[in-house]
Amino acid sequence: MTDSLFQAIENQIKRAQSNIYTALPASVISFDGHTVQCKPMINRVLANGEEISIPPLVDVPAQFPHAGGFCITVPIKPGDEGLVVFSSRCIDGWFASGNASKPLDNRINDLSDGFFIVGCNSVPNKIPDFYHEGVSMQTDDGQTHIRLINGTIYIKGNIEHEGNVKQVGNYNQTGSFNQTNGNTNSSGTITAQDVKTNKGIDLNTHTHIGVQSGNSTTGVPK
Repeated sequence: MTDSLFQAIENQIKRAQSNIYTALPASVISFDGHTVQCKPMINRVLANGEEISIPPLVDVPAQFPHAGGFCITVPIKPGDEGLVVFSSRCIDGWFASGNASKPLDNRINDLSDGFFIVGCNSVPNKIPDFYHEGVSMQTDDGQTHIRLINGTIYIKGNIEHEGNVKQVGNYNQTGSFNQTNGNTNSSGTITAQDVKTNKGIDLNTHTHIGVQSGNSTTGVPK
């Protein structure tokens, strides 16, 4: 094989490879709760050396953990970064029906068949306060979080809860606790430094007047 023929074959292979996509970082333009429109962040270089931007990708399914009737979601916003992974075959039939389908087009690893994985970030957009000690669900700055380590769950931030609470074990809280409706029952000891009734009576300092010794009982707190 002559050098010129080898070079021609090699150039043709490279041209074919340049039209095959496996994955690209991308930035979100919009999100509708299921699919994103996003801009690929790697430009294409043509055979003549010209650099061009890849047009925005549309109807790209966003990936979230979702199975068994449960899901974990995050609110994808414009400018969020992620990775678009491209299917090896056309996904149009499956995407529209959810059923097994033959490819409706002969395209292979094409820009039209992407899946968006949110959270694959560049250095400027990395998580600024990464928690290394366990599992963390948090705001980027870490000021509100639920963190899990062996034997302990840490929660920082205000909590709004609807439903019943059943607790086995100790409960320690820093901050206020407000309850609307419902009852609080304990089979253990409730200890508080300062206890007041709903009428503002301080049970630590409250006294009764007109008390006599014997079998009489006091009146209700006033």
